[in-house]
Amino acid sequence: MQKDLGIPLAICIKPFGALPSGEEVPTASFNTKPIVRCRDCRAYINPFVRFIENGAKWICNFCRLDNITEGYYYAAMD
Repeated sequence: MQKDLGIPLAICIKPFGALPSGEEVPTASFNTKPIVRCRDCRAYINPFVRFIENGAKWICNFCRLDNITEGYYYAAMD
């Protein structure tokens, strides 16, 4: 579409904006603990990370850095 128009295009994304239905946006909460993030690129943990070493570490799917799983987030896997 941009090639056909010949003018610059942009997109505006508003994460956690109000939903059209007016309901509250669902968010994760660990009480006073922060959401787990990558040490290097600061990406949030997500369903696409890969857990290694029986879940004690995880590999960021953006920068490929291995991170230690925080104690409050850790659950042993078999």
